Amino acid sequence: VGGLQASGMHDRAGDLYERMGLVSPALDAFRKGHAYRQAIELAKHSQPAIVVQLEEEWGDWLVQQRQVDAAINHYIEAGCSTKAIDAAMSARQWHKAEQLLDQASIGAEPHFALPFYEKLASHYATSRHFDQAERAFIKSSRPQRAVQMYVDVGQYEKAHKVAKAHMSPSERTELYNSLAQGLEQQSKFTEAEQLYLMVNEFDLAINMYKKREEYEQMLRLVSKYRKELLNDTYKYIAEQFEMKGNLKKAEHFYVEAKMWTSALSMYRQLEKWDDAKRVAKVHGGKSCFEKVVLAQAHATFKEHGAEAGAQLLAKHGLIEIAIDYAVEHSNFQHAFELATHSAKHKLVDIHLKKALALEDDEQFKAAEDEFIKASKPKEAIDMYIHQRDWVSAMRVAEAYDREGVKEVMVHHAKDLVDQNNLQAAETLFIQAQKPELAVQAYSSKRMVNEAVRVCKKHCPHMLGDVVDSYGDGSGAGGPVSQSLEEILDAAKIYEETGNYSRAIDTYLSVSDTNSSDPDRLEEVWENAVRLAMKHAADRYNDIVAVVAKRLKLIQRFEAAAELYESIEAWREAVNCYIAGEVWEKARLLAQQSCPDMVRVVEERYKSDLVSKGNGDELIRRTGDVDSALDMYARKGDWDKCLQLAEKQSPKMLPHYLVQYCKILANRSERVEACQALVRYGPPTEPSNFQLYKLIAGELLSATEASSPELLRDMLLRLLTATTSAQQPTPRSLMEDRSPQAVEFHKTLAAAHLLTVRNRLRESSKAPVLVANISVSLCRYCAEFPVDRAFYEAGIDCKNAKLINMAFFFLNRFLDIADAIDDPDNAQIDNTDFMDTDIPSPYDLDLPETSHVTQQQVEEIRDWVLGWSMDHTVQQKMDLRPCDKCRTDIYTATLECPSCKLKHEPCAVSGFPVLKRSRVECSNCRVTANRDDWNEWVQLFKACPWCTAPQNAQY
Repeated sequence: VGGLQASGMHDRAGDLYERMGLVSPALDAFRKGHAYRQAIELAKHSQPAIVVQLEEEWGDWLVQQRQVDAAINHYIEAGCSTKAIDAAMSARQWHKAEQLLDQASIGAEPHFALPFYEKLASHYATSRHFDQAERAFIKSSRPQRAVQMYVDVGQYEKAHKVAKAHMSPSERTELYNSLAQGLEQQSKFTEAEQLYLMVNEFDLAINMYKKREEYEQMLRLVSKYRKELLNDTYKYIAEQFEMKGNLKKAEHFYVEAKMWTSALSMYRQLEKWDDAKRVAKVHGGKSCFEKVVLAQAHATFKEHGAEAGAQLLAKHGLIEIAIDYAVEHSNFQHAFELATHSAKHKLVDIHLKKALALEDDEQFKAAEDEFIKASKPKEAIDMYIHQRDWVSAMRVAEAYDREGVKEVMVHHAKDLVDQNNLQAAETLFIQAQKPELAVQAYSSKRMVNEAVRVCKKHCPHMLGDVVDSYGDGSGAGGPVSQSLEEILDAAKIYEETGNYSRAIDTYLSVSDTNSSDPDRLEEVWENAVRLAMKHAADRYNDIVAVVAKRLKLIQRFEAAAELYESIEAWREAVNCYIAGEVWEKARLLAQQSCPDMVRVVEERYKSDLVSKGNGDELIRRTGDVDSALDMYARKGDWDKCLQLAEKQSPKMLPHYLVQYCKILANRSERVEACQALVRYGPPTEPSNFQLYKLIAGELLSATEASSPELLRDMLLRLLTATTSAQQPTPRSLMEDRSPQAVEFHKTLAAAHLLTVRNRLRESSKAPVLVANISVSLCRYCAEFPVDRAFYEAGIDCKNAKLINMAFFFLNRFLDIADAIDDPDNAQIDNTDFMDTDIPSPYDLDLPETSHVTQQQVEEIRDWVLGWSMDHTVQQKMDLRPCDKCRTDIYTATLECPSCKLKHEPCAVSGFPVLKRSRVECSNCRVTANRDDWNEWVQLFKACPWCTAPQNAQY
C-alpha cells in the first residue's frame, strides 16, 4: 500500500485498504487520488454522514478541472445551492441557473438570491431576452433597471408598465426624471418628453424646449397642459424675439398674447412709426392711431421743429390735435394759421391759451389784450387782482365788465385790511355795497366798537351777531382766550343792547381761570344775579343756584347762604352758614325755617369746637364734658384731660388715666406713668395689673434712687384704694386676699426695702443694716433682676465685714452670671438655699442680659477665689434658733421650715421680727426689731412705713 501511495496510485491503495476493512484509510486514499465515486460508494455503506461533504469536494475538484457542467449535479447533491448556481452560470446554463435559483429562494433570506437574479437579469438583457430579464430584475428588487432596459431599447410602454407595477409614485417620478434628463443630454427630446409626460412633469418638458428655444414645441405643451400660462408664454417668446431683433415674430406673439400694446410700444421705442401706426389702426382703433401720430409728431418736433410736427398731424387729418399740439409748444402763430384755414372755432381758445402763457411770462398788458380778444375780461381782472394792480383791474372792469367793479373794490379793501388800513377798507366796502365785510374786518381785529358803529349805520340786523361773536371769543383765527376785561365788556354791550339773557350767561362764563381774586369773582357773579332779578325772573332761581354753588367753591359761604335764603332754599342756606362757621345765623335760620336742622347745627358746632380744641367753650356752650375729654385725649393734651375728668367726670378718670399710662409705657416713659398714677390714684381693676407690673418691673430695675419710693407710693395707693382705713401694715397686706394685695404685696415690700436702703446709703451710715436689707431683698428677687439682688447682697455684706455671708451670696451671684452668659449649659446648685424663703433660680426667668458689668463679674470672681483659699472664711449663711422649735434656721427667713412658725418682716431691715425684740410704730402699728428701729429713728426721727414722727424704744 505504501508503494502504491508513493507512486501516486491512491485509488489502488484505497481499494486495498477497503479489502483489508480499513475504512478511514481507504476513504483518505480515495480522496487523495480524487476517486470520489469509490469514496462515495464506500461512505454510503460505512460512513453515510460524510457523503454530502464528499459530493461538495467532488464538485470543487471538477470546477478546478474546468469541468463546471459536471460539478453542478455534485453541488446539488451536496446541497450547496450557491456553488451550484455559480457553476451553472459559469457554464452559461442560464435556465438551469434560474431553476436552481428559484428552488434555493424558497424559504431562504431574501437578500441571498438578489445578486444572482441581478446577474441573471443582466445576461438576459444583454442577450435581448427582455421578458426573462424583466422577470429577473423584478426578482432582484431592481425594477428601475428593468425600466432602464426598456427605455434603452425604446420600449416605453413596457417600461411604464413595470414602473407602475413595481415602483412607488415618488420613486417612479425620480427615475423618469433622471432617465429623461439623460435622454435630453443625448438630444432625444421626443423620448425625454414622453418620459416627463408619463409622470406628469409637464413643466420639466416645457422647460426642456424652452432651453432649446424650440418655441413651437413649448407652445404645444403649454396649450395642452398649462393653458393658464399660455399668454405669459406668448409674452416670453415675444420678448425673446424682440431681444433678438426679430420684430415681426415678436409682434406675432405679442398679438397672440393679447398684448398688442407691447408690440406698439416696441415699434414706438424703435421709431418704427409705420409699423406702430399699422398695429394701432388694426388693434386699437382710431383713438389709438391718433395717439401714435401725436407721439410721432412729438418726435418730429425734437428733430425738425414744431411746424414739421404740426404738418404731420395735418397730413393725417388731425387739425384740432395739430392746433392743440402747436399751442402746447407755444407755436401760437402756426396755431392761428391752422385755425384760420380749417378750425375757426378754435381761435378763442388759442387767444385764451396765449393770454395765460403771457401772464406766466409776466407780460400782463399783452396778456390783457389776449384775454379781451378771447372775450374773457374776468380773467384779465383776476390777473390784475392777483398782482394787486388795482388801477389796471378797475380800468378793465369799467371798460369791459361793470359787474366786476364791486369785486375789484372788495379785493382792494381786503388788501387794505391785511395792511391794517381799516378806515380806507371800510370806505371801499361801503362803496361796494358790502358793509357786512367791513363789520367782519373790524370784528376780526377785535375792534368791537367800530364794528358796532358800522352795524348801527349800515346793517343793524348784524348787531346781535357781532356782539355774540365777540362774546364767544371768536375772531379771524377762530376761538381765542379772552381776558376778564374783554368778557365784561361783552357783557356790558349785551346789557346796553337789551340782550339780558346773553349778558347773564356772559357774566356766568367768568370762572376762577379768569381771575384768582375771590372779591372780583363774587362781584361779577352778583351782576348775573342782579340782571336775573330785574330782567329774567324765570331764570332767577337757576341763576342763584349756580352762583351760590360757585361762591361755596371760593369759600364765600355767607354770601352763598344769603342767596339761598333769597330763593327760600333754607336747608342749603343753613349748610352754607355752617360751612362758613356763621353759627348764630345758622342757629337762627334753623330755628325759624327748618327746625329739624337745629340739632344738626348744634352737633356741627360741637364738632367744630372739638376740632379746634376749644374745650372750655365746648363745655360752656354745650356742657358736654365727655366730648371735651375725648377731644383732649385725641389731641394728646393729657394734663387738661385728666384735670377735667378729676373735676367734672370722676367716673371717666380711670379710663383716660389708664389710656395715658399705656401710651407713656409704650414710649418707655414709665416714671412719668407712675407719677400720673400716684397723682390720680391707680384704678383697681385686674385688667390694669399687667400695666402696673410693667411699670413696677421697670422702676425696680432702675438705678435712680427716687424710682423705688415713687413705686412704693403708687402701690400703697393701689392697695388702699378700696378702704378708708389706716395705711395697712406689711403683715395685713400678706394676709389680705384682695386681687391687688395678692398680686402686689411682695412688689410693695421690695419697693419699700429699696426705698429704706437708698435713704441709708444717702446717709452713708449703718452698713450692717444696709447689708441686712440687701439680704432680705433676695427674698423678693422675683420682683427685680435676680443677678443684681445677689450682687448687692454680697457687696453690702462685704462692706459690713460680713465676709462669710458675702462669700455665700457672691458665689451664688457668679452661678447666676454664668447661667445668663450661657443659658444652654446653666447648672446652679440650689442645695444651700433649700431651707430658705429665697426663690429657686429654676423658678425664675433669668434676665437676657446681665445687670452687672463684665469687669465687676471678674473682680468678684477674684474675691471668691481668694476667699475659697482662705481657711478663715466659710461659705455659709448666718443661722438663728427658731423661737418655737429651736431648730437652727436661716437668719433672714420669715418662716421656719420645720415647725412652720411665721414672723412679720421688720419695717426697717426686712428681717423677721422676733418676739424678744418686737417694737411697734405708735401711729401705724407697723412692727420692727428694736435695734433696727432705734438705729433708723435715731437717723430719721420718723416711722419708715408711715413717716409719722417716732422715738427710740428701749
